[in-house]
Amino acid sequence: MKYNLMKTNNNGQTVLNQMDLIDGWLSGHSPNSVIMGDVEPINIYNEWCELYDIEQKIKAAPEYTKENYIENCMGNWNMPDQYKLLSIEELLLEKLDTLGYDNNSEQFLRVRQEFQEYEKRGMIIVLKFLVYLLDVCKEHNIVLGVGRGSSVASYVLFLMGIHRVDSIKYELDIKEFLK
Repeated sequence: MKYNLMKTNNNGQTVLNQMDLIDGWLSGHSPNSVIMGDVEPINIYNEWCELYDIEQKIKAAPEYTKENYIENCMGNWNMPDQYKLLSIEELLLEKLDTLGYDNNSEQFLRVRQEFQEYEKRGMIIVLKFLVYLLDVCKEHNIVLGVGRGSSVASYVLFLMGIHRVDSIKYELDIKEFLK
């Protein structure tokens, strides 16, 4: 959307005021998500849509501070809900089972160790997004590379298909990736 009166906050977000939003509507733009200093006009608009059974609601987000901007980004990954609800741990255990590894195998112990590290760092959502990204790549016949950088030290990423380097076979330490 292009508006004449747009301002940008310290986070680089474009923040609309009521006149910007009205000007956009009158110009034929239909935003589905906006950042506003005051979200009350959007709430009133959405109530009106609800009352008159109009599906074109707008998701309004308040202007973010530096403190809550990253937290909001982490919570709003742009992926279908089925991936947000996915159990990465179950996915990995199924892959190990399919490959014939039991609970005492080096591979199983490595997955447990890495999974705990991913959990400790709040990175499970990243793994869920990577599963989604891989599915999209497969669906559109996008070829992935062999792997590069420190990511090849992760056996979890290998099992998921992010790269093709078996970090156990080549004795790569997960600490190289999770520095």
